[in-house]
Amino acid sequence: MESILWIALAYFIGAIPSGYIIGRVFYGVNLKKVGSGNIGATNAYRELGVRAGLAVFICDFLKGFIAVHLGMPDPTLVLACAVFAIIGNDWSVFLHFKSGKGVACGVGAFTYICWPAVLAAFLVWLVIFKWKHIVSLGSIIGAPVVPIVMFLRGEPLEYVGFGTLAAVIVIGKHKDNIKRLLRGEEKPISREKR
Repeated sequence: MESILWIALAYFIGAIPSGYIIGRVFYGVNLKKVGSGNIGATNAYRELGVRAGLAVFICDFLKGFIAVHLGMPDPTLVLACAVFAIIGNDWSVFLHFKSGKGVACGVGAFTYICWPAVLAAFLVWLVIFKWKHIVSLGSIIGAPVVPIVMFLRGEPLEYVGFGTLAAVIVIGKHKDNIKRLLRGEEKPISREKR
């Protein structure tokens, strides 16, 4: 029973719409109605600037990190809390089950579980971003790096499975970006300082 409460709490932590709150409270902007319509860090950066983008990323990162901590020290509960935090972030009850794409929240969760895998994925993301200046492309390619590195490091198969599931969710949430990438319509991040 206690485990169910922690899992439910993890979902609600993940479901906190950080980008929506930051946009409305500090900038008077509804991120769901501008730019890509996403409340994540990338759209916040494009529409509101560097500080907003960084603030949204940090908040979403902490949601995943804190949710995973709730499950300690039971590995199974850790994974359940991580999964439900990402589900909460991607399908928030506070925004009619439509919200983020789970990247920053997932990064927070995996940083707690296996930081070397996150570091490897970040380096891959950074290379792709420096090359193309497209955040979504880096996220799509970087997400599968996490379970691959976890597998190569000999992490428990439960963690590898979770990493695979999270990568599938992240890529699935980027389906519109993938369509735009295939059509050559995905917009790169401007190099101009905001």
